[in-house]
Amino acid sequence: MSDAGGPGVPLPGGPLVAELAERLGGEPDGPCRGRALRWVVPPEGEHDGSCLVPLWTSRHLERVRKSDAVVLTTPQLGARLSPGARWLHEHPLFALSELLSPFDRAVEGPRSLAYVEAGAELHPTAELGPFAVVRAGARVGEGCSIGAHAVIYPRVTLGRRVVVGPGAVLGRPGFGWANGPGGALRRVPHLGGVVIGDEVDIGPGATVDAGTLTPTRVGRGAKLDAHVHVAHNVQIGPGALVAAQSGFAGSVELGARALVGGQVGVADHVRVGEGARLAAKAGVVGNIPPFAAVAGYPAVPRWQWLRAMARLFGRRP
Repeated sequence: MSDAGGPGVPLPGGPLVAELAERLGGEPDGPCRGRALRWVVPPEGEHDGSCLVPLWTSRHLERVRKSDAVVLTTPQLGARLSPGARWLHEHPLFALSELLSPFDRAVEGPRSLAYVEAGAELHPTAELGPFAVVRAGARVGEGCSIGAHAVIYPRVTLGRRVVVGPGAVLGRPGFGWANGPGGALRRVPHLGGVVIGDEVDIGPGATVDAGTLTPTRVGRGAKLDAHVHVAHNVQIGPGALVAAQSGFAGSVELGARALVGGQVGVADHVRVGEGARLAAKAGVVGNIPPFAAVAGYPAVPRWQWLRAMARLFGRRP
C-alpha cells in the first residue's frame, strides 16, 4: 500500500487522532488530538509529526523518544514516554489492525479463471483467486475469500468470511490405510467432510483432511498459519491460533483459544485443553490440561523443560 518512495502505509484523507480514537478506542494526549495523520510507520523507520508509530516493545523506546510522531502504545510503555504525543491503548496492535484492515484485501484476479463444478454452492459475495477449484458438493459461505490454486473438495462447508490461502487444500481424503490379507493395503474411505466455522483463516499451503464418518471441524475464529496440517476427524476449537508447519494427527481435539507454536506435532487422539500453550517444536504425545504451557519432546511442563535444558548445558536453573 505504500506510495512510491513513501515512508510507510499511507492513511487516505489524513484522519485526526481524535477521530481515530473515537472509532478505535484508547486515550490520546490532549496536544496531539487535533493532529492529522498521513502515514503509519514502524519505529525503526523515518517519521515526523504526520506519522503514527506503533510501539509494542521497549527496544525502540529511545528512537521514539526523539521523534515528533504520534505513538500508539500500551499504558505501561507510554509511562516511559513524555506526555504530548502518546495514544495509549490497552490493545494497540488490535487497534492498528482495525485501522489498516481496509487496505489488507489481496486482489486475486478474475473469478473467471477459477473452476467451479456444477453442484457446488457458492455465495455471490465469495471471492475466488485464479485457478482456485471448488468441487461439486462443496458449500462456500458469505464473504469467503479463496486464494489462487486452492482446492475445496466435496462435502466441505465454509462458514461466513472464511479466508483460504493460496494453495490450501480442504477436504481431501485423510491418510488412513487398512491392512488386509497378505499385507495388502486399502485406503479407508473418508466421507465425513470438513466443516469450517465463521471467520476462520487458513494459511497458504495448509491442508485440512476430510473426516472418516463425521466431519473434521475448525471452530469459529480459529487461525491456521501457512503449511499447517489438520488430519481426519480433528477438532480445532474456536479461537485457536496455530503457527506455521504444525501438524495434528487423526482425531486430535484442540481446545478453544489454545496457542500452538511453529512446527509442533500432536499425536493421534490427544486432547489439548482450552487455553493451553504448546511451545514451538513441542512433540505432544499425551493429553494436555487446560491452560497448561508445555515444551520439548515428549512435551512436559515448560518450566520443567527449561530446567532440564539448563542442567544439560551445565547452567544453573
